[in-house]
Amino acid sequence: MVNYKESIKKTHKISYVASNTWRLIFLQHNNPIYRNQVKVIYDRNSTIPPTFVGARAKIHTGKGFTTRNIKVWMVGFKFGEFTWNRKLALYKAKQLRKKAKKK
Repeated sequence: MVNYKESIKKTHKISYVASNTWRLIFLQHNNPIYRNQVKVIYDRNSTIPPTFVGARAKIHTGKGFTTRNIKVWMVGFKFGEFTWNRKLALYKAKQLRKKAKKK
């Protein structure tokens, strides 16, 4: 007799994908025109699916969007790992400019 609880074991953790990203995957499979369009991603926590390889994605940074081409090695990572959402600290550069003006 087969014990179904033992035969159904999780081998890996299921990655989180937002509902909007599932919608994009569905549209990409069913509509050939949609494959060439730029995908707009608001949820940076979603995992990049294999169907997005070769596509362009606009990833939301909180203030604007950054455009990235999805490559094979990016599959499985999160969208947010490929964008900056913070301003770079330029304090050191400003101090050096002030010092140069004084001379």
